[in-house]
Amino acid sequence: MKKIAGALGLAIMLATSAQAGPACEYLRHYVALEPQSGAELQMQDEQGACRVHNAQWSTGYSSMLLAFDELVLQDKGLADFSGQQDMPQAIEMAISGIYVLTGRLPGQDYIMRLQAKPMDFSLKYHWDPASAHLYLEQLRLRSQSLREFRVQAQFGIESAAGRALSQSELEQAQLKSLRLYLDNQNLIQSMVMPVVVMSMSMDEDPRPSIDKALLAARTAVRLMPDSVADRDSRHALLAFIGQLPAPQGRLSLDVKMDPPWSMLHLEPGVSVDGVRQMLSGLRLHAKFETGQTPAVYAWLRDHVRSGLQWFAQRKTAVAP
Repeated sequence: MKKIAGALGLAIMLATSAQAGPACEYLRHYVALEPQSGAELQMQDEQGACRVHNAQWSTGYSSMLLAFDELVLQDKGLADFSGQQDMPQAIEMAISGIYVLTGRLPGQDYIMRLQAKPMDFSLKYHWDPASAHLYLEQLRLRSQSLREFRVQAQFGIESAAGRALSQSELEQAQLKSLRLYLDNQNLIQSMVMPVVVMSMSMDEDPRPSIDKALLAARTAVRLMPDSVADRDSRHALLAFIGQLPAPQGRLSLDVKMDPPWSMLHLEPGVSVDGVRQMLSGLRLHAKFETGQTPAVYAWLRDHVRSGLQWFAQRKTAVAP
């Protein structure tokens, strides 16, 4: 009897696994997710998506963990993914309630979660082999304390035309257009600047290097001709740079590159001639709004976006 029950349980498990959608299969085999508590990961296979509750992912840096309340990964782009590939050709996912934890002591994690304000993250991209274009349709990070950071971009990768894209070929990407929105509230000073300072020598005062970089940025903006950025855009950029490293306003950028920018040229140490060449075909529009966003507006905006996102997910779940 025990053998029959065991065989039946194994059959049910295998059947459930076989019926799992592409998104759940991808998460199960290629992403090292763990449950925050208990012994079993809460993974739910829905029609067209996979939903994971109360899980965590190790960053690989010390004992830092990213814990989250919910992750929703769409099936789109994952049906043809195999172990021979090193990256999906399309991704659409949303993660809500993200906490940075240590994973060392339960009491320490509890305090960190209690004091933190959770973040939401969403990512959507797809690779078009016919046109050799990688479309970053959305990369967004937001929270109550950081407000919002949002990016859209288009890349050309001619070396991968007509076939699947691999991570190694991302270095050959050519940036063709970029849209950025930064509703800053401690995001740069709490997340960006610590990374910048850590990349320097910790035995030296970082302020002279940072001041030198800001001076170079202001000089570059002042030298931009009207064909690159009009006067209002230059003033907006100068106002934003003037508030660094702790800006409090809202920056919007819409940039087009012709010719495109090579990702290799965006690394530190670009020559003056290289910068001039990059700016020669640049078209930029910038807007920088100072002052605090009214609390009622921010609350209404965030709730409307959350409602639209929930409605879209439910619509996808009930679609035939």
